[in-house]
Amino acid sequence: HAIVRGHAVFDTCSVVNGRLYRVDIHLDRHIDSALSARIPLPFGESSEACKERMRTIIAQTVVASGFRNASVRYYTSAGPGNFGVTPDGCRPAFYVVVMGKAANVIKDEDMKGIREYTVDLPLKPGMLAKTKSNNYMLNVLTAMASKDRGGNFGILVDDEGCIAESCVLNCTFITKDRRLITPSFDKILAGTSVRKIMDVAHRLVAEGVLTAVSQEKIQVATAKECVEMLLSGGDTHLVPVTHWDDKPVGTGHVGEVTKRLIQLVKEDAEEGVDDHYDLEYA
Repeated sequence: HAIVRGHAVFDTCSVVNGRLYRVDIHLDRHIDSALSARIPLPFGESSEACKERMRTIIAQTVVASGFRNASVRYYTSAGPGNFGVTPDGCRPAFYVVVMGKAANVIKDEDMKGIREYTVDLPLKPGMLAKTKSNNYMLNVLTAMASKDRGGNFGILVDDEGCIAESCVLNCTFITKDRRLITPSFDKILAGTSVRKIMDVAHRLVAEGVLTAVSQEKIQVATAKECVEMLLSGGDTHLVPVTHWDDKPVGTGHVGEVTKRLIQLVKEDAEEGVDDHYDLEYA
């Protein structure tokens, strides 16, 4: 049914220096997505049992791949069984794919700063916006529309004139008064990477580099006045936006706060202890 009706959900995690990074936070969201999509959990008698089994299969697949630095994508489908509308008779299936660095959506050169463009496309309706399903048609069209103008991922705006998200990335801004702001999750996916950014950003508040960290509605006019802008996804991918709609963001170069955030997330991925699992390679 993943192909026949798009009845499937997916999520990701990362492999950093031979450890699974942030697999638990992604699996929590994945299981919530499956339940929202009314896909029976494929393993165990409870969500926690299913999560543990999925984590084990992910770890085994990564070890089998031999990759010590990679991206992982996994899918839970209503499964094979029929060509009907409902999944009657289907058996849920779980698939895991491990991808080397070459398959990353974010390229190394993107970290030097990219151009982006506002895209005039509708947002996903509430349920699809908050469920990480395989229905990514609007995501694809968003990126394509931006690329048509020389951009990369696109910036979406909601019906209230507020910043929503990019095609597969969350948006974050640094204001002139050094506040870190990012849109609330009421109309978009609750990105795990932007949640990590907000977490590490509190260290910059303690250092006096930032004055506050906030999730809020952000009018386009407010966002356009910000001095730094970045997109985030895939756990470790923080992409500076240096030009937006053909105008420079701040100085038109990667900002100092963005550089610090990239450094802090990188340190967490490589040296952190929360939501890290050591893998045993042969």
